[in-house]
Amino acid sequence: MSSKLIAVTRTSRKESSFRITLPKEVAEKLKASESDHIGFYEVDGEIVIRKID
Repeated sequence: MSSKLIAVTRTSRKESSFRITLPKEVAEKLKASESDHIGFYEVDGEIVIRKID
């Protein structure tokens, strides 16, 4: 499986959770906009993000 780095972001802490900002390049590839839901999946030991329609 080949991989290509699209963007990098940092985590921040809010109470007991970690937050990330979705980089513009990733949002564009996901066709995501404000208030969309983004899912985090584990596939073969890797974390995958997908827009939930």
